[in-house]
Amino acid sequence: MPTWDNVPKGQMTAAVLTNPGYSADPSDCFTYSTDYPRPTLPSPEWVLCRVHAAGLNRAELRGRTGAAPFIGEFIIFQKEYREEPPKILGEEFVGEVVEAGSASGFTEGEKVTGFLNGGGKAYDGAYAEFSLSHRRRLYRLPATTKLPWNVLAAVPMSMYTAWGALNLAAGLGERRKKDNKPVVVLIHGATSSVGVWGLLVAKDAGATVIATTRNTEKIEKLKAAGADHVVLEDDIDTEVLKIAPDGVDIVVELVGPDHIARCANLCARRGTAVLVGPLNKNWSAGKFEPFYIPPTRNVSFFTMTNSGPGSEDADVDHPTVEALLSDVVHKIETGVYPQEVVVDKTFALRDIGKAHQYCEENRAVGKVVVTVP
Repeated sequence: MPTWDNVPKGQMTAAVLTNPGYSADPSDCFTYSTDYPRPTLPSPEWVLCRVHAAGLNRAELRGRTGAAPFIGEFIIFQKEYREEPPKILGEEFVGEVVEAGSASGFTEGEKVTGFLNGGGKAYDGAYAEFSLSHRRRLYRLPATTKLPWNVLAAVPMSMYTAWGALNLAAGLGERRKKDNKPVVVLIHGATSSVGVWGLLVAKDAGATVIATTRNTEKIEKLKAAGADHVVLEDDIDTEVLKIAPDGVDIVVELVGPDHIARCANLCARRGTAVLVGPLNKNWSAGKFEPFYIPPTRNVSFFTMTNSGPGSEDADVDHPTVEALLSDVVHKIETGVYPQEVVVDKTFALRDIGKAHQYCEENRAVGKVVVTVP
């Protein structure tokens, strides 16, 4: 449970998880409430925000079923780990500051995005009119942007995860072109929101992108998003090496850790395979052993940094993330990242169950968003 006493102040609209568990209709798991208790600041380092839109994430789908979260999802809040989901799910939001704690560094009225811990599993999340965020995981959006809230909501965590996997874990920006040929990036699970952002970020950096999908109906959408090549799941082991006979420079592995050996074997010399979140909901690498990794290949993992002493916020600091958000918002505004690629579908909060079902049916290519009245 959270380490503070939070006395509610007033009421708010929220999608409440009243019946967690597997259900043929995810809508049966939620109750739309207009009188849910509105939270108050737990300490001067916290901020209360008016949520305008929230992006959906796989952790929330797992939370809705009652599945225990992976402890790494709790980022700076690992001491508050618990297995059961909260009443309000939601890992991220975009909105405005309503009340800022005296030690938060924020002011009322600022446009912000909150990166919440593990889908709100240590405290209520973003499927609500108001949400709490700790100052270390709240970031300013460009004050002058005119982008609609649903587009802004498609950016934060998926974009940052893709950018971090490519740049912080795999060193995309530091890699040299070989024989004047661009760096080759393979995105395994490219139709996910992180996958689409990986495609956009890699192409913007000048890379050649190979995207994968299980669904032939999504091939043209991935090509429209900028993929140079699209390979079907069953053909990866043969078709990728036809495109890149010496292997790929970077693999962004989104399907699951149990594909780690396969990823490493597709890498070129000094190539890097980066594990991210498991679309297949499997956190285990199975019988994999470290000595399976070829000595001239690398395997890494990317998520937001966890709690700990010293430089635990390195590369998640406000100047780094806010500059990145500003750059990405500008590129959406100028069409470098097309809005129709960034956002797949928008639902109203009242229809959160339908949004979950849409995600679980793997119908999206990109981000699914809910708007909050």
